[in-house]
Amino acid sequence: MKKPRRDTITGIVGLLGCAFFLVFTQKIKMPPNLLEPGPRLLPYVAIIIIAFSSIALIIKGIKERDKEEKPYFPKGGVKKITKSFIMLCIYAVMLNYLGFLISTPFATFAFIYDLKGDSKVKPIPSAIIAVVVTAVLYLMFVYGFQVRLPRGKIF
Repeated sequence: MKKPRRDTITGIVGLLGCAFFLVFTQKIKMPPNLLEPGPRLLPYVAIIIIAFSSIALIIKGIKERDKEEKPYFPKGGVKKITKSFIMLCIYAVMLNYLGFLISTPFATFAFIYDLKGDSKVKPIPSAIIAVVVTAVLYLMFVYGFQVRLPRGKIF
């Protein structure tokens, strides 16, 4: 019997994770003055998206079970993932000290450059995208989900 593909295994783990988180999202407490769906909506949306992605991975793994798999990390992949993880850690520290509105545009700009690969990225459109993404996230969380974002200790 052939070993299952990584896609199939990842899809199954994703579905199990969705079931696990679905149980725990039932325990989210709502403030009494908050209208539904409020902060409970985001976890449900995320669970649905992850579940559909997991099902797609399972189907892909089953369809391509006879094809040979490529190495999990291409050359230099571990280095790139480590760099991205360090950038996320720096962003978390920046959030604590500088707050969401100051640190997020810089982090988004840095991630655009980190994820560009071999593509050429112009700085002005990247800066505009970073500011727009920050504004949309701010509006979505503060007004849509009524979640307070970090203000930072310095400002």
